[in-house]
Amino acid sequence: MLKSTSFNTIFSGSVWGILAKIISAGIQFITIPLLIGYYGKLDYGLIALAYSLNAYLRLVDLGMNTGLIRYLSIWASKDETQNIVKASQSSVFFYTFIGLANALVFVVLGYFSQGIFKLEHEQALVFSWLMYILAASAIINWFLYVVNQLLTAFDEIAWINRVTILASLLNLCTAYLAVKLQLSIPKYFFIYTLGFLMVIPLNIFRLRKTGIPVSQLLLPKWDKAIFSTIIGYSLSIFAMGIFQFSANNLRPILLGAFGTQGVGIVTEYRIIETISMLIIAFGGVFLQVLLPVSAKSYALSDQKRIEQIIYGGTKYVTIFLSLVIFGLVINANELLELYVGKEFTHLSVWLIIWLITLFSMHNTPVSSLILSVGKIKPLVYSSAVACIVSLVLTAFLAPKLSVGAAVIAYLIYILIQVSFSYVYYIPRILKLNGRRIFFNSFLPSLIGGATIAALVYYFVGFAINKEYSLVVVILIKSTIFAIAFFVYSLFVVIKKEEVTHLRNLILHKIRQ
Repeated sequence: MLKSTSFNTIFSGSVWGILAKIISAGIQFITIPLLIGYYGKLDYGLIALAYSLNAYLRLVDLGMNTGLIRYLSIWASKDETQNIVKASQSSVFFYTFIGLANALVFVVLGYFSQGIFKLEHEQALVFSWLMYILAASAIINWFLYVVNQLLTAFDEIAWINRVTILASLLNLCTAYLAVKLQLSIPKYFFIYTLGFLMVIPLNIFRLRKTGIPVSQLLLPKWDKAIFSTIIGYSLSIFAMGIFQFSANNLRPILLGAFGTQGVGIVTEYRIIETISMLIIAFGGVFLQVLLPVSAKSYALSDQKRIEQIIYGGTKYVTIFLSLVIFGLVINANELLELYVGKEFTHLSVWLIIWLITLFSMHNTPVSSLILSVGKIKPLVYSSAVACIVSLVLTAFLAPKLSVGAAVIAYLIYILIQVSFSYVYYIPRILKLNGRRIFFNSFLPSLIGGATIAALVYYFVGFAINKEYSLVVVILIKSTIFAIAFFVYSLFVVIKKEEVTHLRNLILHKIRQ
């Protein structure tokens, strides 16, 4: 196992991260059908499109998010305070200009929205306001990036996730007020954006725990030497990230542009994305927690800890993914009917395919090491090929398969990326045993989870009285699957000494 301090950091950060994502997903599960019911499928599509554009424009950080966390983590492990201060100040300076550029793009998109997205006149007016609201909040949002990066490097991940829970609760209140007070879409979106900005002072207050004066950390001041060190690595991340990010976030935009259902197709995409995002968000939690630990282990040349992170981390990530993914798969129809109504249950096939592709996130521990090592040029090429193929497929299939085009295209993207990782990158660049990762750390949980899920779906699913409510059906199937999979993992996948260590750690946390 990892050293206790590192393992405690991973455990605490992961627990709070998972809790934050569950609460966030649960709130989205409530708010999206609420807002669709109030604003309608087409008008809610405007909000969904604004979300997608805002997410995509995060790409212009040029990889600084990952790069800054990597270097801050390394310098924190070596107590190099001066480098931390200079890097933070330069990043604040850099993100100020990024925020201004971001704001300008939103203004242009708002002004030309009717022609770009083929909107009706009234829809274009509403969408323009959404873009102007995002433009006004852009600089503050980018400033938040630096604060979160500092907290992550100093192992304050649990705090970040607790604040995220607060932001999610504010989101729920905003949706409730929108319906209760019959707010227009621009008014709802303004209050929604304001809610996320309100948590920034809490994170700034937490920065005091670093022991470095906050006024120094957040003072905009350019240091060419320190910034050049970070941006050189970050641009490599950006070169790979632009393709990964594009493959994920251009799909709904392409559906809206090439599909035959107008912005309504973006609403369908948003529905299955929200359920899938529960899993995607967990992958982000694991990477958020593992990246600082991997960076510090790599900086200290601790090969034993690196192997523990990769082989052990992959095993536990896969166990968790199997539990959540197969738990959602066996309830796909019921979830969609409960979520947005019977008229959307035709999306269940696409939802299941999307969920299965998310097993690619078992590679999260490997990804944390890749980002720590920095040798990512081969991945840039594979990402480029996978992205181009994926986006072309989305545009080509959109008129025929509707939202299914994005799902199939994403599946192809994942297959290309994972195949390249196992065949080339893991054995040749990282010098790790890919067969051990796949067959020992990944496959046992996947096979066990798939088998148990199939048995529960076909035997338990058909045996349940159809007169039961959807909630009861979901609870019965989920409980039986969770118990069976837990027993399987405990006796087949996890070693005895690992069970003992985890039990002691959990008891220690409870006593605290």
